[in-house]
Amino acid sequence: MRDWMLPLIFSAVIVVIQVVFAPILTVFSTVPSFIVSFVLVLSIMRRPDTTYVYAFVLGLIADLLTHTPVGLTPLLLLIAVFCLSRVFEVLDDTSLAMPLIALAATLLVFELLFAIALLIFGYQGSFFEIFAQRVIPATILNSLIAALLFVIMRRLPFAQPSNEAWQVPTSGRFR
Repeated sequence: MRDWMLPLIFSAVIVVIQVVFAPILTVFSTVPSFIVSFVLVLSIMRRPDTTYVYAFVLGLIADLLTHTPVGLTPLLLLIAVFCLSRVFEVLDDTSLAMPLIALAATLLVFELLFAIALLIFGYQGSFFEIFAQRVIPATILNSLIAALLFVIMRRLPFAQPSNEAWQVPTSGRFR
């Protein structure tokens, strides 16, 4: 029961944090997305088949809370969750460095694709202006939030049993 209950409660808390605290933390008129960071961290911590529903539903909530085209965030989140979960079937998620680097890179690609989609849908401005004023600040803010969420979620029982053949043993001895 606790296997599905903890992410559900945590996602409700993240939505409340997004509504209450995100408008306060704006940098260069860029609002950080706690929802996107949470879904990406959840895709690293859990099996891939359990995070697609969270990506879709929380992405729709994120679109309804902002003035973006409805369906853009769920689409990009589903693609990002799929890619991250497949990458971490092979990579080691027991250390801190590998997931944080992967989260930062995924957030950069996510924000870049988001900006390109906004330009296609008629957002006024040049690509370089949007890159400097939206992509870079949003990537930095969301990476910091994702790092904080990753450290918190590692302490809680979010992780599910996975294939340990690719993980580095912590005992210092090889198998």
